[in-house]
Amino acid sequence: MAMLECGFGHKNPAIAVRDAIEEDYPGAYSVEVVDLARESGAIAADELLKRSWDFSLAFPPPARIGYLLVELAGERKEYIDVLFREFVVKGMAYIDRYRPDLIFSTHPLCTYVAVKAREKLGLAFKLVTYVVDPFDGYSWWAEKGSDYTLVATDRSRDRLLRHGIPPEKIRVIGFPINKKFMRVDADRDEVIARLGLDPDNRTLLVSAGGQGIGRVFSFVEALARHELPLNVITVAGKNRRTKERMDRLVRMSSKTRVASIGYARNMNELVAASDAVVGKAGASTAMEAIFLSKPMIFTEWSTYNDRYIINFALDYHIGMYCPTTFSFIRAMRSVVEDDRLRVCAENLAELHMRPGTDDVAAFIAGQLGAGGPVGSDRG
Repeated sequence: MAMLECGFGHKNPAIAVRDAIEEDYPGAYSVEVVDLARESGAIAADELLKRSWDFSLAFPPPARIGYLLVELAGERKEYIDVLFREFVVKGMAYIDRYRPDLIFSTHPLCTYVAVKAREKLGLAFKLVTYVVDPFDGYSWWAEKGSDYTLVATDRSRDRLLRHGIPPEKIRVIGFPINKKFMRVDADRDEVIARLGLDPDNRTLLVSAGGQGIGRVFSFVEALARHELPLNVITVAGKNRRTKERMDRLVRMSSKTRVASIGYARNMNELVAASDAVVGKAGASTAMEAIFLSKPMIFTEWSTYNDRYIINFALDYHIGMYCPTTFSFIRAMRSVVEDDRLRVCAENLAELHMRPGTDDVAAFIAGQLGAGGPVGSDRG
């Protein structure tokens, strides 16, 4: 399984599907999750991609311009051979040495390299791509050389169709998240008590991914200054400075009760114990919240594929968008004073969205001869 570790949005779905294959088809297949740029030795390209991702989190406008330029170029992707030449050449060589039966790609650049490897080197492996942007399908994902492209929603499918991908090559299969995430052992009261929070308050889980980069943490500081009676669990990830900022809020005397966490290994318990998840629009975080029936309060977005997540939440009234301190505090007052979150949660339950981890695993196994195809090629 090929991915690029730019944040966790590409890695986590690949790991989830690998684990599902190993659980559902024990001993039948040898499955390896590979960060293709790093493992192929394309170190400069790997560092460039990861630095670019961190930069886009801190400064979104250049990334948004890049997205629009990619869309403008459409099917013409020759520039990838120039910008990421090291990755293309070394990635193809790695695939040639590895000789896989099937590549399951969760990053469009990995799909591009895999298609090139088949075209240039005459390799015969099967190629299945999963679009980890659950409501988008921008032109990098639209690779006609992929045998199948799997998507989470009809919205993503429609985007690919507009980019010229034949409908018979698209399958709508639910978003894959690790099945362990859905197995929550600790109940809400236990988690709230362990964190020293008020069991009578509504609880917000604030996260900005593993990098801990985002303006949402300044919103939490404003929330504490306004002394709204809410519990706030902050997860700073690997960001030491953000963790120190949130630690100071824990020591403040305020009606807003804050629990400051660095890197969390029990995110499923924290999500389940919360009434809403707050932070940047990101695919994995949003889908995990949706599957555990928790509304999201979005505070920012990096590129347009993230904006599509916000649009979906607003269209179906399953979340809020608060890009400024003023709008966030106003929304939090409504959370304290009325049933806005309850209404969002009820709307979310009516969508009946479920993980597709086992279905994706079954589809891949089917491509390797274990059964028929899974998923719909129609909306």
